[in-house]
Amino acid sequence: MNILQRHVDELSTLAPINLYTEPAFLDVIASVYHAGKACRVRDYAVDGEIYRLLDVEGSGPLTSQTFIDMHESLGRLRGHAPRLRALTRLDGVGRTMVPLQEFRQIPGWEGLFGAPTVLWADYASWDDYLKSRQALVSEDRRRGRRLREFVGEPEFGVNDDAEDVLPTCFAWKSQRDLSLGRADLFANPAHQRFFHELRERKMLRASTLRIRNRLHSVWLGAVHSTRWTGWIFSFNPDPMFARFSLGQQLLHHILESSYREKHSEFNFSIGMEPYKLKFATHVRPIAMAGTPALAQRTAAVARGLLARNPWLHEQARTLRRRLSHRATTPVASLSSGQN
Repeated sequence: MNILQRHVDELSTLAPINLYTEPAFLDVIASVYHAGKACRVRDYAVDGEIYRLLDVEGSGPLTSQTFIDMHESLGRLRGHAPRLRALTRLDGVGRTMVPLQEFRQIPGWEGLFGAPTVLWADYASWDDYLKSRQALVSEDRRRGRRLREFVGEPEFGVNDDAEDVLPTCFAWKSQRDLSLGRADLFANPAHQRFFHELRERKMLRASTLRIRNRLHSVWLGAVHSTRWTGWIFSFNPDPMFARFSLGQQLLHHILESSYREKHSEFNFSIGMEPYKLKFATHVRPIAMAGTPALAQRTAAVARGLLARNPWLHEQARTLRRRLSHRATTPVASLSSGQN
């Protein structure tokens, strides 16, 4: 049941590619995390840009929420734009994408937030993309051959709706969180309900890799407009399978499906983990809109987001763990990380 009081005349007529501005998605957020409260979708003006947010009774605009990775502008305010409410600041704003190598040139880039992305317009064919990642592809194909030899033939499910997918994914993710000494994301039942609700409304894309019908890796995400976005990536934690890089075996299939479905991009979501950098072509920097001044925005957004969003906190801790002890290591060495 749609609980949003959606006032169409208050909304911009633009159709954004960002899933997190879609009223149907925001209705899932309202149903799971703000049940019993009156919610509506409203457009807000920040720094002369239009942003679409969920307005929650008693709390105002929802500017930070687990699984809302970023906000994106719907466009600049125009003279004939509808009358909009104003915000002075909005954290977690996705900016214009830059090539990955250009992002790596930014001083202190390791401490910045970004969403690694593959832009498909740069490649005339799937083979062209594979050629641009030749060393990675060769190594993963070698691992794939060993996987078939010792375990069995992998079966890829682009959208696997079997009953074992979600509970297995949650269990693997919780086990990994605890083994790394970080908060168990799925100890919060609401986070589990979120994915069940997405599936119930046919908004979830759960991609899997199975062998002899046994799950070995799972990617939970969604496709909206021409962008495929992901949140949770988990794989069989049994040490005997580590040498096969089960996560990356699945990613090759997912990315090929994204290309062949003619998406404009594949968005890995916020977090500069090494496995994402192996596949990404671009990064969407995550900063803030509004005050304080532009020079302070990228540095300040991390503190605000981490304090309020456990999902982003997890991403940052993972990144910090991998990079803090080698801040002076050449950037190229990041490509050697494992998923």
